[in-house]
Amino acid sequence: MDLLDSMEQLQSSISTMTNREQVIHMLADCQDAAVAIGEALERDSSDHELIVSLLEEYCEEAFHVSELQEETIYNKKTLILDNLTNKIKVFLAKIPSIYHVVFMPYKASMWDSLESIWQACREDERCECYVMPIPYYEFDSQTNRWIYHYDGDQFSEEIPIVHYQDYSLEQICPDVAYVHNPYDDCNLVTRVDSKFFSGELKRYVRKLVYVPYYITSGLVPKEHLAFPVYRHMDYMVAQSEYGKHSCSGMYYYDKILPFGSPKLDRVIRLCREDGLIPDAWKPLLNGKKILMLNTSIGCFLQDGGIYLQKIKRICEVIRCQSQVALIWRPHPLLAATIRSMRPHLLDEYNSLKEYFIENKIGVLDETSDISRVVSISDAYIGEEGTSVIYLFGAAGKPIFILNNHITDVSTDTEKRRVHITDMVRLEDKIWLTTNSYNALLYMENDMKSVHYVGRVKKQPKWYGAYPFLAKTGKKLFLSPNIAGRPAVYDMDSCEIKLIGEADLDESAFRGRIIPYGNRIFYLPFVDDHIAELNIVTGEWSYHTKCIQELWEDVGQEEAVKQGVIWGYAISGKDMWLTATYTNRILRFNMEDGTYALCSVGSGRGGYSGIVAEERYLWLTEVNSGNIVRWDRRSGKLMTFPMPGGFRSWSCTIPSRNLAHILLIDMENWMVTVPGFSNCMVKLDKKTGKTTLLIEDFWRKAEEKANGYNPEFFLSCDFGAKVDRDIIIVQRHYDDATALIHVEDETYEMYNPALGEEDFAKLTEGEDGFEKMDKKCGFFRRESKIFSFEGFVEDLINNRLEEIRERQMEELSTLAANLDGTCGDKVHEYMMNVLDNKE
Repeated sequence: MDLLDSMEQLQSSISTMTNREQVIHMLADCQDAAVAIGEALERDSSDHELIVSLLEEYCEEAFHVSELQEETIYNKKTLILDNLTNKIKVFLAKIPSIYHVVFMPYKASMWDSLESIWQACREDERCECYVMPIPYYEFDSQTNRWIYHYDGDQFSEEIPIVHYQDYSLEQICPDVAYVHNPYDDCNLVTRVDSKFFSGELKRYVRKLVYVPYYITSGLVPKEHLAFPVYRHMDYMVAQSEYGKHSCSGMYYYDKILPFGSPKLDRVIRLCREDGLIPDAWKPLLNGKKILMLNTSIGCFLQDGGIYLQKIKRICEVIRCQSQVALIWRPHPLLAATIRSMRPHLLDEYNSLKEYFIENKIGVLDETSDISRVVSISDAYIGEEGTSVIYLFGAAGKPIFILNNHITDVSTDTEKRRVHITDMVRLEDKIWLTTNSYNALLYMENDMKSVHYVGRVKKQPKWYGAYPFLAKTGKKLFLSPNIAGRPAVYDMDSCEIKLIGEADLDESAFRGRIIPYGNRIFYLPFVDDHIAELNIVTGEWSYHTKCIQELWEDVGQEEAVKQGVIWGYAISGKDMWLTATYTNRILRFNMEDGTYALCSVGSGRGGYSGIVAEERYLWLTEVNSGNIVRWDRRSGKLMTFPMPGGFRSWSCTIPSRNLAHILLIDMENWMVTVPGFSNCMVKLDKKTGKTTLLIEDFWRKAEEKANGYNPEFFLSCDFGAKVDRDIIIVQRHYDDATALIHVEDETYEMYNPALGEEDFAKLTEGEDGFEKMDKKCGFFRRESKIFSFEGFVEDLINNRLEEIRERQMEELSTLAANLDGTCGDKVHEYMMNVLDNKE
């Protein structure tokens, strides 16, 4: 059609020409163009005889025109040529367009990110479809060289492969090219050949389409928003409108097609097929419920030997019954990682694999096809931080997230125990919150039996949704952690209501909550501001600059990792705030929002606990555990070292020990509450002497228990002043609570727990499956209440059948077209683009 347009332009020029040689030359060009069109048509298998005959007639007429001696009749003769080209155009327009489409994967294991689009393209008669794997390189840090790889021989036999050396982009200039590598030269580990960088491809490709090789919760991760491919692509496939929305403000926003993911298409298709279990696996899997256990390098490096012990425990549970089998998929590089980074655990890992195989727990799967394993499995067990859970989510199969520290089923008594995180006294009750689940609780003055009031509705139930609270008037304000917005409990109406119009897209992750007059201040845990709510007007204010200045020495990433704000103390209208990553203390005026940053000490570490007096600030050093007293007038610092027998240990966050979580002012004494340490410490303000407090109560702090390990969890999450002489604390080991008389150092120990009736109210009709927020999956999490053994029993007895409908509804933000038609939708959209000549 383009050649015909050029021929018509030449024809219109001939009538005005007087140079005969020039006319003959131009007519010869027209004849060549006609011959080229004819040859192209003859290469097609369809019958184009009529058009070819018109082209032959055109060539004859062009020859006759070139023979004319009189220029005056050129115009009449060119009209004949015009008529012929118009007829040819009419017939050509009736021929369906044939588009050249090329798929350019680099890793065969990532082909599933393109497969369903290719399948739709392959079945379309309008397309010539090619799969051309491109070469890539992996960096070898030992030799400091890039190692060449080509996966063309690793694809299924049903996929016709074209070698990249036999395919010329420059000559073919495909209409559409699909790629799944976004990095170009920005990946330091794996890199495609520079000939196939997105900028080079776009020189020869009409429409370049990028399809992500990964699956997320739906959104596009922040670290993925600036890849080189975005500068050159014409379109990008996103999982959902939610995913597209996460790219708001990016220059390529209008190029995003929220059609789903071909990876999910493949899983959904395989789940619909029967007889997928490989023959070699059938003796171990046939007739059983199948669990897939996914184990990653990251989870192993984080939990080490505990991780291996957890897997062994899972195997033991399955070994003891005959109705469930396990497909275990260790990461391909897990053994190599253990050998190089945790060699002392290699024998334990190898023994675990031998135990698994010898006891026929199931299948040790080392294949590359994760989709097929998903399709034959009945449920997923394992960690949360993997894209595999989204494949199970799309397949409508239940997901159970393991807690590597839980080693046994909790008793009914243990399930009813309450792990306290905050407490306030209001009227004749002591009100409690917990980080174990979403619940408002209270105790009578005996401080032993706990009662369930209710939970904040439309928020996660089985996470620590509201771990902190504060009172003002006859209302209790709840600070949202794993929840979308704050809440308030009205003592008069006995109702819990949400504050604000809508949830955030992600959990709020707020920390402590501080009332002041008619205002409530929510301290940040990950955010860059202190949020202020006027409870009269309902208006919000955000104090950002003070937080950004507080963390400027270490940066936002480090501050968020440790917790932006740790401790607080109130002195008049001033709120004094500590952070574990800096020696600077933030003084924030709650009346007018002004602030100052005060450097205390040498700057080699931060502070956790804090008490503010008129003249002094008392602080606990994060690493040493020492208590310091800072004179605000003179700037002098006095240090009170820890007593003999006090020990602290490193935690999972490098560069800090966090010896104490709180410092409590008891008039004549300062008392610490232990973090990663073995005991409370009592400081006599007059003498400066420090001693251990109720040492025997804390002896278990260094021991492991079901769900607790001192290397990973604080010795204590909670401590508070009850009255002039009494402190309440709760150890993490077993939730045992102590009411301590500080002066004579006696204490009473008990376990605060819900009664059977209250516990039934908390758990009645609940199965533990839920979605934390929009960016998370829908699953049940292992806990004291929901055990792995209980999950297995539910699966065996088909009690999880109704989960699918809820799961698919909750995962509406995960991906569009969860009926498996993403590939069809992407292909049809691109065909419409080409048909409309966009």
